[in-house]
Amino acid sequence: MAKNDAWGIEVGADAIKAIRLARSGDDVTVLEYDVLPFKQILTTPDINAKEEIQVNLDQFLQRHDLRKSAVWVSVPGHMGFARFAKLPPVEPKKIPDIVKFEAVQQIPFPIEQVEWDYQTFQQDDSPDVEVGIFAIGKDRVNAFLDNYRSVGMNIDGLTLSPVAVFNALTFDMNLSESGEGVAFVDIGSSSTDVVVSYRGNIWVRTLQIGGNDFTEALVKAFKLSFPKAEKLKREAATSKYARQIFQAMRPVFADLVQELQRSLGYFQSLNRDATLTKIIGVGSTFRLPGLQKFLKQQLQMDVVRLTEFKRLAVEGKDAAEFADHALNLATSYGLALQGLGLETVSANIIPSQVVQQRMWKAKQPWFAAAAAVLLVALGWNFLSLVGAKGQYDPAELSSVRGIVSKASALQQRWEELSQTADPREEIERIRRIPESRTVWPLILTDIQLALKSAEPQPPLLGTDYDQVAAIPRQERRRIIVESISAQYRVGPGDPVTAGSNNQDPWRIDPWAAAGGEGAGLLPPSFVIRIKGTTPNREGVTFFTETFIRWLRENGDRADRPYKLVLHGNPLLEFDRVGGEGPAGSSGAAGMPPGLPGTALPPREGGQRALTDLSSFFPTRPLANEPRHNDWRFELQFTIEVRKPEEARTAEERLYAAGPDAAVGPAPAAPVETPAQDESDAPAEEKNPS
Repeated sequence: MAKNDAWGIEVGADAIKAIRLARSGDDVTVLEYDVLPFKQILTTPDINAKEEIQVNLDQFLQRHDLRKSAVWVSVPGHMGFARFAKLPPVEPKKIPDIVKFEAVQQIPFPIEQVEWDYQTFQQDDSPDVEVGIFAIGKDRVNAFLDNYRSVGMNIDGLTLSPVAVFNALTFDMNLSESGEGVAFVDIGSSSTDVVVSYRGNIWVRTLQIGGNDFTEALVKAFKLSFPKAEKLKREAATSKYARQIFQAMRPVFADLVQELQRSLGYFQSLNRDATLTKIIGVGSTFRLPGLQKFLKQQLQMDVVRLTEFKRLAVEGKDAAEFADHALNLATSYGLALQGLGLETVSANIIPSQVVQQRMWKAKQPWFAAAAAVLLVALGWNFLSLVGAKGQYDPAELSSVRGIVSKASALQQRWEELSQTADPREEIERIRRIPESRTVWPLILTDIQLALKSAEPQPPLLGTDYDQVAAIPRQERRRIIVESISAQYRVGPGDPVTAGSNNQDPWRIDPWAAAGGEGAGLLPPSFVIRIKGTTPNREGVTFFTETFIRWLRENGDRADRPYKLVLHGNPLLEFDRVGGEGPAGSSGAAGMPPGLPGTALPPREGGQRALTDLSSFFPTRPLANEPRHNDWRFELQFTIEVRKPEEARTAEERLYAAGPDAAVGPAPAAPVETPAQDESDAPAEEKNPS
């Protein structure tokens, strides 16, 4: 429940940053704030980060009283997950069930191993409902909360840092009302959060590049220790070696711009009607000389650095110091707002047992009072029972005992039924139906890509058969697939033919059947057989250097929920079609294979109507070309299916890669780097401020 007084506390890599706000209607007031820097940045090699955090938290508790305030904290964006999806049109009461199904698909870990929450978004002028799913692994969140438990700090709520930044700046700039599209770029020590606000909706992506990458560049360039390189980076604006420092960090500038271009481009591809007007920079790394202007030049967008909060003010001598810390207080600001109930996104991923423990502790005084009242009531009832015992009729007592005996028999029967008819097996079978649902579409896509690797002449891809006929048949770079068959295996020597009824593969755990991790047995797999022909005169050389080569080189890819394996020589057959005339025609010329060509089935009475049906069927183009010099092949390979959690990760990579994922990632757009000459360098580098 929201309070009128709340602390927002962020444990960053360089300091603990906290702000305490009070609420009055829809307005807030700063009561206190604090910034406690660590002696060394927590990402410094060989530092005991846990000990440093607990020392500073203990110091913070000595300076501030948190007992009457709500306390909200955050975890860095790279420690959690933020996924977004559009929901199908359903009744509002069914949305929680649909969201849970989406969470199982979107989160690349078993749902039982994460703490998660969600937020739905819907525009007044649109029936579409979008959902944001926010999650973190239980082991990670428990390790993170240990820091607060060790100093006796009680926590009311927990969310991701990018969500807190979104809540802070959306509230401070009234973005939910204006509908303006703005991107917040929070550059932390280990990662960068890209947070987009558009019409009140949130979109988040975390980039694996941060302030430490700039420091590491200086470590390598100048052979410094990490602490000295960090100090040099912070003093770059006033250093007489500013040009050399900037030169050493140039590759990181370029990498950052490239990642921002990809992320913002991906957001635009998902929201084609969205218009991003500017980028607001958050985090101390934005103080680097030249960074703001460089991003503006490369991204062709207005880039500003956060210098103040419009709806927060500190009076008196602390005003200037508060403004200096504004760049680093956005996360704490958003956390405190969520503690006051003024947030836009209300996701809370604090473990349920923490909430239960706090509720239990708060109710203990009430429990003691209730226990005292209960003891008094029990004593009174006991005395009443003793007084009324003699008034019972023995016949009525016998009737009650008969009812109790019947109830006991029914209870025993229910326990027997529960043991023999456990529905959880059926529930688990149904739950696993969507797993590996993308395997077959992607297998067919890979076969198609392997066929395209033959680089067929352009006319072969069209319908102008005169142009096709103009290419000599044996020079055509063409592979024709006539059939694809599959056999499913759940383990060695345990085949299940696809579509058969002799075994239901969803009733077992195929990875357990294969012996589990490290057992050296085969995972569940498909044995694929492909039959077809090719007219190319090079025969097996042509087929091996194109189709088979593609399968070998692309067999194990991170964006596929399976691994494609070719054992030894995958060709079971490769020889000439042979015969006379158009190969494969067993009846009238030009008829589709497998259809009767000269006779109808016997009529009743044993008579047979001899009729030529060839005129009823269209003639296939080029059907009369001789095919006896074509090659017939039969190919076999194996599809080893990955575990469901690995498959979800592969599907996520494929989804994130966009529509071109099937043919490989598109080359990154060229990024200009900062000017080589000092005369061309950004103005902020020439005159650091």
